[in-house]
Amino acid sequence: MRLLQNLLRNAALRRSGGTTAQCGGAGARPLVSACAAALLASLVLAPAAGAKQQKPLGDEPAPPKAVPVQAVDAAPLLPVGATTTEGTPVVVNGDTLQIGDKTVRLYGIAAPDIRAEHGADARLALDQLIAQRRIQCTELDRTKDSVVIASCKADDADLGEQMLLTGYAAVYRSQINPTQQELDLAKRYDIAEAKARVQHIGLWALPTKPDAAAEAPKPLPEPWITRPMIQSWIVAAPILLIALLAMALYARARGRQGREERRQLRLNSTSLLAQILAEVLTIREAAAEQIGHIASLPAENPVPAAQLALMGLPPALIYAANAGQLYRLPRDTGVDLVQFYAAHTGIGMMLRQAAHLRADNLRHAYIKIVEAADLVLDRGQKQLD
Repeated sequence: MRLLQNLLRNAALRRSGGTTAQCGGAGARPLVSACAAALLASLVLAPAAGAKQQKPLGDEPAPPKAVPVQAVDAAPLLPVGATTTEGTPVVVNGDTLQIGDKTVRLYGIAAPDIRAEHGADARLALDQLIAQRRIQCTELDRTKDSVVIASCKADDADLGEQMLLTGYAAVYRSQINPTQQELDLAKRYDIAEAKARVQHIGLWALPTKPDAAAEAPKPLPEPWITRPMIQSWIVAAPILLIALLAMALYARARGRQGREERRQLRLNSTSLLAQILAEVLTIREAAAEQIGHIASLPAENPVPAAQLALMGLPPALIYAANAGQLYRLPRDTGVDLVQFYAAHTGIGMMLRQAAHLRADNLRHAYIKIVEAADLVLDRGQKQLD
């Protein structure tokens, strides 16, 4: 008990001085318990009072605002978009394009092969639809050979749907579980093919019918020129002569303008044909030279890699730059050019796989491109003459 009193007294001396002396002086023993309770209360309450004096409530920082939490039923993030390819393509056939080093096949349609009936017409129809414009292709699938199956557009026009409308392609489906996008395309493509079938164009054209037998001659009509009619014509003759003279002058002016336009068109077409024929001749000479190189190799073995690097053909730069202008040339010449450049593209594809092909197969491909070039040069030279 005395030890507790001493401890309380010493603490009181350090904190409040005379108060403890009064409680702990002589004659104050009966009040020890009361003083000890008072000192103990002062020790407990003093830190709290000092803390309140040091930092008033008004100076405390405001609590941070609550962070909003997204609702559980909020919309999920948008899925990543499909792979797209954009560029100016080279048309391989009626349903296949080459954009850079990527081969793209139009989704949902099938066109005749370039060597089949209407194959060149389908190739030319797709070429005219693109007309050297940039296109955008959305990838939908890929084949085992890494050929991209895509839906392609040129200025918001679906190329597959447009080919179906021309009649040079048919609807083709191979998906087992189509997506909603593929179902929508299939519905539009069915409508486009049905329109071409109804109009009997392209692949759906009706066979030509033989000329009908000559009809029996009809009896001559009764004469309709009467005397009053002749008199009215005599009165109106001066007016008719003036009108005829004005029409003749107008027709002459229009004829002169039309002849000039046709002359300029012929000059442009002749210049374009001469440039393309020069390129065809260059490619033909290179192919003929490669035939001689391959002939010295074993027919059953692939071409050696060292020699394969030197077997490429010159690029078709003039054709690629003017592919959209082929419709200005005669149709036969245009078809021959399409077949020749298709063979040129085929040689490029074969060279990528030449390590696995027989040298004899590659030699036959060069022979075919030389034959196609001879046909183009012969017909083109006649056009220039």
